[in-house]
Amino acid sequence: MEGGAAHAEPPGGLASEINFIGNLVGSYTGLCELMVLAAQGGVRLHTAMYPLDRFRDALTDLDAGRGRVRAVFVP
Repeated sequence: MEGGAAHAEPPGGLASEINFIGNLVGSYTGLCELMVLAAQGGVRLHTAMYPLDRFRDALTDLDAGRGRVRAVFVP
């Protein structure tokens, strides 16, 4: 939606104090090179997948240092 605003309610139970933070490191060229390496199997991603209804489990696991570095929510 160009020039507009989007509004979405958080999933039930998510407190407003929780922040989801991302980062951007490197250049676009570096990202393209990384995608090529990933496609060739040269990159190992440290993620865990959670269905949306298990977001509390994901947050608990991440907070406790269990499992993987990133959580991916799957609809």
